[in-house]
Amino acid sequence: MSTAVKFFHSEMPSAPVLSGTAGSLLAILDACLVNGWGLMTATSVVVSGGVATANFSSGHVFEPGRVAIVAGATPSGLNGEQRLTGTAANSVSWATTVPDGTATGTITLKLAPAGWVKSFSSGDVAAYKSGSPSASGCYVRIDDSGTMTARFRAFESMTDVDTGVGPTPTDSQQSGGLYIYKSEYASSAGRRWIVLADDRLVFILVGYHGSYPNDYDPICFGDMVSLKSGDAYPFLVAGNTGSAVSQYVGSGNALTSNSSASGVFVVRSYTQSGGAITAQLSKPGLWGGSGQTNLPLYPNPVNNSMEICPTVIYEGINSTAARRGDLPGLYGIPHAMGTNLDSKQTVSDIDGLPGHVLMGVRYSSASYGAGYRYAIDITGPWR
Repeated sequence: MSTAVKFFHSEMPSAPVLSGTAGSLLAILDACLVNGWGLMTATSVVVSGGVATANFSSGHVFEPGRVAIVAGATPSGLNGEQRLTGTAANSVSWATTVPDGTATGTITLKLAPAGWVKSFSSGDVAAYKSGSPSASGCYVRIDDSGTMTARFRAFESMTDVDTGVGPTPTDSQQSGGLYIYKSEYASSAGRRWIVLADDRLVFILVGYHGSYPNDYDPICFGDMVSLKSGDAYPFLVAGNTGSAVSQYVGSGNALTSNSSASGVFVVRSYTQSGGAITAQLSKPGLWGGSGQTNLPLYPNPVNNSMEICPTVIYEGINSTAARRGDLPGLYGIPHAMGTNLDSKQTVSDIDGLPGHVLMGVRYSSASYGAGYRYAIDITGPWR
């Protein structure tokens, strides 16, 4: 079972709190991308019938389907990243090929981070990059010194947290970078969040408005799946272009739209020359808003399943723009969803994506009602 995609959210025990205060977003990114959290020492780990069960003396932070890092066990086949198949009050379990028996050693488990590196930091500003040797090596700089919003942009390379080459977007494209909305108020009141990531791409979903806590505004950064062989510059950023924190959570966002070039940038063209370029995201087969009421029925009565529309990336913003690649993991829903697949609800009867589980995410309830949804693959692999 793949462990490539990591899934975290604000309702998990001991999760860091997002609020309208400086530095709160960086605490979440450190926990989800770099460090993990919830370290526990098992009182025992027992293998029976292809299932390993770790027992604890008290409660834990783990949920079924989350990825844990196991360390210190003998036999060593129990160690490493494990996708949990079940949890109980004081135990967790996962599939294994290790023979039946009781493991030895001081055995620890914690939520596995997504495999990114915090390369530079100063105060409430930090720069992260993928830890994968297959990644582009580009950086994302997060300025979390604000209260209601944070700013972010990519760089091809960096020498410190304030110095880099190849800013994306440039100041002429989007002065100061894109926005991440944290809260509609500058206060310590907690706001809901979701982070989904592999070691090359990160989605941050923020339920930033207290009146609409189940609506999540998405941003992303990282490497697309490029159509160009040997593409050295597949890194993109997609986020908000305005500073106003609106009650219409996710409305007008390029990641929720069927086609939009607002707030989407790639560090270089497929030609590998020049600098940052404007791009657009499109979801072929989706007309109108994802999940809206004037779309076909859910589930599709022809095959009783949910259909999905992938997110593809085009260079430029005109009708002759060339398709650069795909943004894996994020899908439009070409159905009238009504109250189905609300935020954090999951579905597995997906046409064209067998063996994967998709999670629904609500957006724009204030303007469109509860039916608007997009979907994210929470199991992967995305590549």
